[in-house]
Amino acid sequence: MVRVLALLVVFVFSLQAASFYKEIENITGKNSYIANKKIIKAIFKNPREFYRGSHIDYDRVLRKLKENNLLKLKLSRSTAIGLSFATKQNRPLVFVHLIKTTLNELGFSHIDIQKVIKDESGFMYKVSVYSDTAPDPILISDAFLKRGCEIVKIKRFSISNWRYFVNISDINIVPKILPYKKKIRLAKPLEPYWINVSNAKVVLLNSSKLNGWHPYIVFYDKNLKIVDNYSKDIKSYNVRLEIPRDASYMKIGDIYTLENLRKGLSIYLANRR
Repeated sequence: MVRVLALLVVFVFSLQAASFYKEIENITGKNSYIANKKIIKAIFKNPREFYRGSHIDYDRVLRKLKENNLLKLKLSRSTAIGLSFATKQNRPLVFVHLIKTTLNELGFSHIDIQKVIKDESGFMYKVSVYSDTAPDPILISDAFLKRGCEIVKIKRFSISNWRYFVNISDINIVPKILPYKKKIRLAKPLEPYWINVSNAKVVLLNSSKLNGWHPYIVFYDKNLKIVDNYSKDIKSYNVRLEIPRDASYMKIGDIYTLENLRKGLSIYLANRR
């Protein structure tokens, strides 16, 4: 009986290892995997060390591949690179914001939407960016982890076509929380300011006299549904607002153009007790 159990354990581990190496082959590409099979087997000699729970720890795997020059992302010329992102969690607005923010941080300001699918299996958002290098999956993973999200699977159809499966159960799209009861200076924005106000009660905003700020402020809940908004079609220098209890995020912009905030803003948050 003991021997049977031991053989069963070995068999399960063998299947897991085979599945693991198949995922490595998927990321590196078949030709690269075959050419570097011995090196890959040496680097990942114990696949169980590269699992987190029931799924592969892609962040660790990707870093190991890159350290050993096995993560090839360079294309022969600039082309459209397809990126699709899928999640089982039903929070599409938050998910789309995560993807756009991540790609913007990676330097992709022009993003073409290719396909949006929402069904009983979850939500998928497919885009394309134009480059001679596929977006670094490690940087994508870092951006996701910073916001409480985790890649649970990667499919590389080709060097210019990738799909990421993401767990966003614990997502926080604005992980940085400003200190309370302290005036903070915000620099000139390239995009509207996003502020975490999940535990804030009051916000005070001060604009320089050199600005021409026409406030446009929106409060969102954790799923990015609008809770409340405030706007004023005259130049403003001081704004005080009560923050709705169910608000998680605040977006600050200008009715007309962010150039009206060229000198930035100062913000003061009072927290709830």
